[in-house]
Amino acid sequence: MDESIHHFVSITGASVDVARGFLAITTGDYQRAIELYFESPDLVGAGVSGNSAAGGSTFRPAPRRVNIGRQDASGVIHISDDDDDGDAGMKFRVDGEDNDGFDDGLDERAAAAQAAALAQEEEDAAMAKRLQEELYQESGHAGGDIRAPIARTTETLVAPDSSWGGEESSAILDQLRRRRQMPPPTRGPFGHRIWGDDVSRAGPAAAETSTSAHARRLEDLFRPPYELMARLSWDEARASGKEDKKWIMVNLQDMSDFNCQMLNRDIWKDRAVQELVKENFIFLQLDKDYPDAEEYITFYLPNGTHENPDNYPHVSIVDPRTGEQVKVWSGKPFPTAAEFHADVAEFLDRYSLAANSKNPVARAAARKPQVIDVDRMTEDEMLEMALKNSLAGAQSSGSGSASTPSVHDPDALTKEPESSGGQEPQSPFARISSFHPHAEPDNNLATTTRIQFRHPDGRIIRRFGLRDPIRRIYEWLKAEPLEGKAGVNFELKKMPQGQDLIELLDSTIEEAGLKQGTVMIEFIADE
Repeated sequence: MDESIHHFVSITGASVDVARGFLAITTGDYQRAIELYFESPDLVGAGVSGNSAAGGSTFRPAPRRVNIGRQDASGVIHISDDDDDGDAGMKFRVDGEDNDGFDDGLDERAAAAQAAALAQEEEDAAMAKRLQEELYQESGHAGGDIRAPIARTTETLVAPDSSWGGEESSAILDQLRRRRQMPPPTRGPFGHRIWGDDVSRAGPAAAETSTSAHARRLEDLFRPPYELMARLSWDEARASGKEDKKWIMVNLQDMSDFNCQMLNRDIWKDRAVQELVKENFIFLQLDKDYPDAEEYITFYLPNGTHENPDNYPHVSIVDPRTGEQVKVWSGKPFPTAAEFHADVAEFLDRYSLAANSKNPVARAAARKPQVIDVDRMTEDEMLEMALKNSLAGAQSSGSGSASTPSVHDPDALTKEPESSGGQEPQSPFARISSFHPHAEPDNNLATTTRIQFRHPDGRIIRRFGLRDPIRRIYEWLKAEPLEGKAGVNFELKKMPQGQDLIELLDSTIEEAGLKQGTVMIEFIADE
């Protein structure tokens, strides 16, 4: 023991009592005692010392440690039931006196457990501190200058709701409106908002002392038609339209387009138009650049259509019950006041919001164009289609047309085709004979071909001569209609391009590229 104490003191420079205490903890292993001394120097201040007078060792656990035990006034250590040792109610002395019959080794085991736990905790704390310092050094902070953690805060997100009511709800909604990004204001008679919150426009244009008389006259001339307009949200307008049995008329304005401003001067100030609109419509005038127009643009001008300048001026009529857009005036030239009044009066004659009324619907003949399956096209077919599109684009650009609106009038699809001389001219399909049944020619690979016909109920294959005109196919289907399709009009589309063969009636089957080809039969059901 003396030799171990000598080695400990010579290496660590500690006192003999400290050496004796560490050696007692490590049961005489001076190498382990030296390692423990350097790893956990706080143990010296925690009460580890030697007591040569008592002929043993003394261990005083630090009072801040828990779950190791507690020492009463008489020096008895009590270990709780939930300690890792598992010995409930254990008590002993470590000062070398009577242990009440317990094994003398208990004090050493308890001291070793306390020391090991303390050493591990101190080592973990030192490791955490070192890692934190290294982290802050990498972030550019001084090693010892560690900022305090961010204080915890608690916030509540509140969504505005029109049903709240009260001044608090109105204040929140107003604040949200102000936060929304608005386009920069412009000066002049056309620089105002439709609903100018900064200037009262309930009546004629406000007289401003800093504005010239000429500017005030222009401003009043192009003033929005406040006497016609309703300041309602889209949902409120629909609800009001259902209740009052009125259509919704929307004028979407591009304030930078003078043609839109001309509607305020020429259309909405016309007395006849005003009376017709007041009696039958809820009128909304919206600026495309302001939040009030967002819902309308989302529903009826998606995919950036509202940014196309050729779509202005823009006026539409919407059914308040279904939200369907039933009539549109879009692009230039816009009708005159008399023409617009006549169009609206005709609309009201043909459409009604009465419960039992039947409004016009789009005819089947005015369907959307056939979608071409490019993936199934050959290289030559794709080249041909590209050339056709290029020629069509060159013709349209050279025609001098300055307006190409992308918004079309749905009401145009509900109207009957115009007749000539009191009789509707016959279409190419109607002029095809239905009294020429088809007799298949003999099989000759040089002069005949087989064509596959697909239809909604299946497919059939027929043989034709390569020099037979396309008209022959129509005559066969008219004279020998498919089951259940007698008298039903049809269209023939060359696959996969989707080209309508009615355009090639006088071309031969070989010229039309139908040798060993496929034709789609599409039946047209009258509405």
